[in-house]
Amino acid sequence: MAVDEEDDVATASLLLNCAGVQKQVFPKTYNIRLSRGFAAYLVFLTFFVFSYTIVLYYTPERGPESGGISFEQLLLFDVAYSCITLFIILLQVPRRVVRENDKLLIMFCCRTRSVPIESLIEIRVVRRQRCCQRRRGWLYPGKCFWGYPTNFERNIIVVSDSRCNNYFFCVHEMEDFMLDNWPAPDLPDGRGSKDPEPNVFGSGL
Repeated sequence: MAVDEEDDVATASLLLNCAGVQKQVFPKTYNIRLSRGFAAYLVFLTFFVFSYTIVLYYTPERGPESGGISFEQLLLFDVAYSCITLFIILLQVPRRVVRENDKLLIMFCCRTRSVPIESLIEIRVVRRQRCCQRRRGWLYPGKCFWGYPTNFERNIIVVSDSRCNNYFFCVHEMEDFMLDNWPAPDLPDGRGSKDPEPNVFGSGL
């Protein structure tokens, strides 16, 4: 199903028979990663709100006394607006993801959403953040996604057969997530190591 060699894709049938199911490691928790880039994005939004107010208030055309609104009132409004905006953004970012054999539990600050594995169209690991927004648009038209690109390197897109039960996040344990939720190679340790040399009877004689 992958249309780009940079993406790793797992369908529902693969997820139901992945390495983690075979090794019985589920339920397992993966913590959401909030990168410095995402924190910088939130700081930029806050800075933009206050900067816009300062520039607009002190423009010569307007004048500092027009409108009957004091600068302190505008700052108070900016504080309230910024807090509400950041709160809404952080509410949409999951805190952790729990994988069970038959479902994913997406845990937010105030709620937990359950996504049955059988309802999944695919789980896609996107390796370049600059492509994420565009790919969501043309790969999954008409679907609503919860979450933000909290890591600007690799993110996970969870796509279900529902219009709204779809998610976008990044986890700290990205390599473990892929090892657990992708099919295990037909190798002894499941991590790509070479097969041991076969014992040949009589070779030590």
